[in-house]
Amino acid sequence: MTAFLAALAVAAAIAAPDDWRSESFKFPLIFAPTIPYEGTEYVRFAPYWAEDNAERGFTYVILWDLKRRTLEPAELERGLNVYFDGLMEQVTRARKIEDTGAVTSTALHPLAAPEGWQEALSGRVYTWNAFVKGEPLVLNLEIAHRPCGADRTQVFFAFSRAERAQPPWKDLRAIRSATTCATVTSG
Repeated sequence: MTAFLAALAVAAAIAAPDDWRSESFKFPLIFAPTIPYEGTEYVRFAPYWAEDNAERGFTYVILWDLKRRTLEPAELERGLNVYFDGLMEQVTRARKIEDTGAVTSTALHPLAAPEGWQEALSGRVYTWNAFVKGEPLVLNLEIAHRPCGADRTQVFFAFSRAERAQPPWKDLRAIRSATTCATVTSG
């Protein structure tokens, strides 16, 4: 019963469709412990996330529900680099594939903040795909963040191989729009 309730809590954190797989992790993240936040990461994967060679592959969202803090674009770029390097290195070791030696690079630029969000950025993450063979992987992304009361900050990340004008982004933006501060309870 506890696992079922935990799954419901993860599902409620991000307003994604029921067929989007969910996970959650507490900070510090095991694969990126140097990201200096306190809070929870919620992840939802599109049903077609694992379509590695398809344009819509790697479509997913992340919500960081953090103890209140101010976030600067350079800090988010650094955090994404550490995040993806750590994630891909962990998957490389687990899958016992050769480490490519690649290093993640993130480029962000300002984006008009969507309704309900304080600030937004868009850009690309250049990393490698440890889930397959270690080949280069470029993810398009949008980030939005906002305060949630006096003690929390939410950071919403939307990722996809698809260019930001392609169909998966309609779903990603709808999920972001439907995700509210009220959908997560601190704990």
